[in-house]
Amino acid sequence: MGQSLLVLIEGTDELLPVAKGIGARRIDGSIYHWHAAASGDMPETFISCTGVGTKRSYECTVKRIAECKPGLIVSAGTFGAIVDGVNLTHWLCIARSRMLGDQSEGRAFKQDLDGGARARPYVERLREGLKSVGGTPLDGLLVCVGDVPLFHEEEKVRLAKAHSAIGVDMETFGIAKASEEAGIPWVVARVCVDTPTIPLPDFGALSPVTGRPYYGRLFKWILTHPIAAVPTLYGLWKLVNVYGKQLAEIIRRGYLKP
Repeated sequence: MGQSLLVLIEGTDELLPVAKGIGARRIDGSIYHWHAAASGDMPETFISCTGVGTKRSYECTVKRIAECKPGLIVSAGTFGAIVDGVNLTHWLCIARSRMLGDQSEGRAFKQDLDGGARARPYVERLREGLKSVGGTPLDGLLVCVGDVPLFHEEEKVRLAKAHSAIGVDMETFGIAKASEEAGIPWVVARVCVDTPTIPLPDFGALSPVTGRPYYGRLFKWILTHPIAAVPTLYGLWKLVNVYGKQLAEIIRRGYLKP
């Protein structure tokens, strides 16, 4: 495999600050795929939007591996905390993911993936890089759900206890599975945007392509929550932008060099 870095992010809102921060340019004019040439300590870097869900993230990763020949793959973006004690802006810096079944299966355990010894040096460098830009790294199990998000606190508590997990996302397992099949090391570099005490607004389903809420549902939420809307949306925007700038700085400083 080559020595490029491949960063995979669910939605364009999370992707754009990272791409801008490393001076990446669109590939073939697409807002979903970006490239930055190697510069100084920064490796050649590709950044792509996976869309929502395990199936989409797996398919995207397989395709980008064939195109980019990466030496390291990063599952980036956001995760939701399902236990108390995890704060907004904390990052999960790990190489582990557990796939759970769909909602009709009661989110039963399906499979574990662990990056193991091959990923360990990259996880350590990621944590070192995060600390260098003022961030706080976390260790713990991230469970992946591939159908719909966890909206209910009761379900989050149950899954946290059943799996000794601290967070949930919908894409990491697909990214990890494709990486493992290709023999490429992978790491998770995701920021917490949702905790049991500070939940995300329930916009309903997200667009599977862009990773954004559907605008009709978003506008309806704004109209029905006029007081909370501005500070909530601004807080999310600011959090994601700070995360993007921190990840871009970590990449520029060479902490994620393959």
